[in-house]
Amino acid sequence: MKQALRNCIFAPLGAVGLALIIATPITLQTTTEAQAGGNGSPTTTIPEMDAQRGKALFAERGCVICHSVNNVGSDVATSLDASNMNIAREPFEFFARMWRGAPQMLALQQADLGYQIDFSGQDIADIFAFVQSREIQEGFTEQDLPDHIKEIIDNGPSAAFE
Repeated sequence: MKQALRNCIFAPLGAVGLALIIATPITLQTTTEAQAGGNGSPTTTIPEMDAQRGKALFAERGCVICHSVNNVGSDVATSLDASNMNIAREPFEFFARMWRGAPQMLALQQADLGYQIDFSGQDIADIFAFVQSREIQEGFTEQDLPDHIKEIIDNGPSAAFE
């Protein structure tokens, strides 16, 4: 089971692999459960991921203010094009990279939006699916952006970081 899960998560994702991950919830044992033999212990279920919903969240919540996808958005932070995502093909590395950038992301959110973006675990899972999906990203255009997000991008990086 561990090897099958490792192959599923860590192998480079193709369209079929991404579709399987999006359609299949993954259940993981915690370290304590594995040490205890996994007998009846609770498990953690990673939510099903929806790349189309992730696309909408990426635009609506303002991720695109700092990150670009399909040449839409800003270059203040790393581009999140699926073709460039060799750094984070598995969710836990992706989340770890987000965590390491959290102080800067929070400061930019406060400066540009006036508030901190609130994400649920499902939101993050869906955004992860979007940044992994070349197919969904190809349909991402400026028309997907709300007007207030376009305005922030057009005004350039936050004045707090100039």
